[in-house]
Amino acid sequence: MFSMRIISLAVVLLGSLAVNAAPMPAVKANHVHPGSVFVAKPVHFDPPHPGHSASTGARNHPVIALGHPDHDGWVPVAAVSHNHPAHMGETHEAHHYDGHTHADGHGSFSAGSHIAVQKPTHVHIDDLHHVSADSNLPARLHPTDTNNLVNAVHQSSGNPISTNPRIVTPPPTTPPWRKGN
Repeated sequence: MFSMRIISLAVVLLGSLAVNAAPMPAVKANHVHPGSVFVAKPVHFDPPHPGHSASTGARNHPVIALGHPDHDGWVPVAAVSHNHPAHMGETHEAHHYDGHTHADGHGSFSAGSHIAVQKPTHVHIDDLHHVSADSNLPARLHPTDTNNLVNAVHQSSGNPISTNPRIVTPPPTTPPWRKGN
C-alpha cells in the first residue's frame, strides 16, 4: 500500500493543479475602476491601430483603465508595452506611474515598459482579462499613481478622460413575500 506521506503529497499536488487550472473569472463592469490593470489584445483596441489585423496584435498586453465603462461596455484604457509602434504617439516610462503602487507591495511594471499617453484607446469589457497573480503586475494602481496617469493622458492627448458613472451592482432586495406585514 501507499504510505500516508505519498497520499498527502498527491492530494496537495492535485489540489494545486486544480487551482492553477481554474479559469480567471470574467471581467464584469463593476470590476472596472480608474487605475484597474487588465490584459487585452491590441487587435481588440478601438479605434483599431494600424497594423493590428486579425492575424497580428494577438498577444495580450497590460492596459490600465482610465475611466469606467460606458453603457455599451467600452472602457477607455492606456496601453502598456516594451515596444510601442510609432502610431501610438508619446509614451512615458511606466515606472513614473507605479511608484506608490510598488511601495505598497502591490506589484509593478517590468523595467523598460512604457505607457502610451498620447493615444488612449478603448477596449470592450468582454475583451478585458484579469492579470494573473503570478505576473507581478498590479491589479490596480494606487490612487496617486492613477491620478498622475489620467492627468498625463489628458495633457498629452488634449482630450478629457471619460467620466462615465461608476456601475454599481444593485443591493439585494427582499422579495415581497418575505417582508413583514
